[in-house]
Amino acid sequence: MKIIQPKNNGFCSGVKRAVKMALDNAGENVYCLGEIVHNPLVVKQLEDKGITIIDDVSNLKKGDTLIITAHGASKYIFDFCESKGINIVDTTCPFVKILHDKATEYYKKNYQIVIIGHKDHPEIIGVNGWCDNSAIITDGSQKLDLSAFDKVFVLFQTTYNVEKVQKAIENLGKDNNKILEIFNTICYTTTERQKYAAQVASQCDSVIVVGGKNSSNTRRLAEICSGLCKNVVSIERVDELENFDFSYTENIGIIAGASTPSELIEEVLAKMAEQTKDNNIETVVSDNELFINAIEKLNKKSLKKGQKLKGRITFISDAGINLNFDFSKKEGFIPNDEIALDGDYQTAKENLKLGETIEVVVLSADKDIILSRKAIEELYKDDALVEEIKQGKEFSLVASRAVNGGLLSKLGSYTVFVPASQIRSGFVKDLSKYVGKKLRLVALPDGIDDSKRKIVASQKVLIEAEKKAKEDNFWSNIEVGEIVEGQVVRFASFGAFVNVRGFDCLAHVSDLSWTAVKDPSEVLELNKTYEFVVLKLDRESNRVSIGYKQLLPDPWQIAYESFPVGSVTKGKVARILPFGAFVEIAPGVDGLLHVSNVSWEWVDDIKKVLKVGDEIDVAITEFNPESKRVTLSRKATMEQPQEAKADKE
Repeated sequence: MKIIQPKNNGFCSGVKRAVKMALDNAGENVYCLGEIVHNPLVVKQLEDKGITIIDDVSNLKKGDTLIITAHGASKYIFDFCESKGINIVDTTCPFVKILHDKATEYYKKNYQIVIIGHKDHPEIIGVNGWCDNSAIITDGSQKLDLSAFDKVFVLFQTTYNVEKVQKAIENLGKDNNKILEIFNTICYTTTERQKYAAQVASQCDSVIVVGGKNSSNTRRLAEICSGLCKNVVSIERVDELENFDFSYTENIGIIAGASTPSELIEEVLAKMAEQTKDNNIETVVSDNELFINAIEKLNKKSLKKGQKLKGRITFISDAGINLNFDFSKKEGFIPNDEIALDGDYQTAKENLKLGETIEVVVLSADKDIILSRKAIEELYKDDALVEEIKQGKEFSLVASRAVNGGLLSKLGSYTVFVPASQIRSGFVKDLSKYVGKKLRLVALPDGIDDSKRKIVASQKVLIEAEKKAKEDNFWSNIEVGEIVEGQVVRFASFGAFVNVRGFDCLAHVSDLSWTAVKDPSEVLELNKTYEFVVLKLDRESNRVSIGYKQLLPDPWQIAYESFPVGSVTKGKVARILPFGAFVEIAPGVDGLLHVSNVSWEWVDDIKKVLKVGDEIDVAITEFNPESKRVTLSRKATMEQPQEAKADKE
């Protein structure tokens, strides 16, 4: 892994000066107006020295000491302290002092002061206080109408984004003024840092921006990096790197804000080296003192079992091989039985030379540093599989960890990354459920990078290919009218889903029974297997409709055969309507008894004669099983009155 840092990372000269002055004046009754710089580590350091952070000076008393931060303060603060006998330690950055002087000078010349920056930033609040709080403050992103002023003087926040300067000037509406003077007060350190941040970000796979998250200049650096690098992480504490995976990064940039202490940068570098378990990290900086310090701090810690190291061969003896490391005066030793995977340590020794650098694994570091070269060969033996994997061969791995965006594992010297979208069909919400589980994988097209020892693989490709093969086989071997076996797998309000030969088919509720069914569970049991008939196939929409009732006797056909026209049977009144009643003569078979056929006597309201649930004798006068229509007559089962006979005659 290559670490790229811009020169002059960390404290700028103004911040160094401010922190030193604050520490030199620490003691009782010493107060700081706001944070000396926007970095929580520095603020805590000052608080530990007894300096109290305040945001209001009204409660200070004579003899107290007030530290003015590097961001400066308004003229009112200085005047107030002078009038109350309060001592001032002025750590205002020299570049900010220039803004104060210019704002005062041009305000006295009756210029309208315009400050381009963030109105809530303490630097801007302080500058505004040197022109009687009369300045127009803008972030420069919008057009500004200054036509009401004859003379305008423009200042910039020292940490303003240098790339936005020209746009901010264009938005000032300069044609509307007789005099428009622009004074570029952006700190040259800010300009240089932003330039180098852009250079570093354009060369890296990932960038870590180190600094206080409420620091204006640190946020600017993060914005610049985000425009040039896809993976940018902002941190203000080293423990925020716990879940960051360095093994999948070839070039990584370290950018630090002007208020970031070098100690924090060293901790970040040490953490990176520790998490990669690899001290063979190349750092590209003009001054790599920070990196050297970081590695020294790291290696003061005891070596860990299983850690990979690279060392130079200093001695080959009958007992084994001695190695020397850059980070330690203590040598390591590889015993004979840990030299070669095949056990032939003599041949292995003959092929090694003094001064050669080899990679090893730490077996023990309790007293002596005991190492293994055999473990490295074991680790990398799977590299031989990569050639077959390039040809599309399936391979299996256990997912070792979840990272942002997917799963990681190792195959020999290769890092295998499975994107979250390639684990299975559909969205994977919790990646941790797959850690420790075996995955069946295939490399994605162009997913193998030998130079970076990386493989991007997919399990989803295999799952979907197998699913398609099953579907193709299913559709090739099924037809309408075929009787199939299927297991009921789940219910819905509209029917049951049945697994037929590995494919989910729908048995609609209307095709489950010849009688009315409200819920499919009234007919079928979950996880039980039944026979169904295939009713409809739709390959385009991938749908299959099946029926259960079609394999059961049709109650209408049975009733037709049981109740010929002219026969009399008993029936139960199922429901009553104004024009007649429906009478159930068999399960699922209702006939219509018209009001005119209820009785020989005139019936003006059928409800006066019948009610639901009554059992009555009826005669079958018409039966059409195809249209499921039966006509009944009750009066045909009754003796015709004499009056009716006479009328008829």
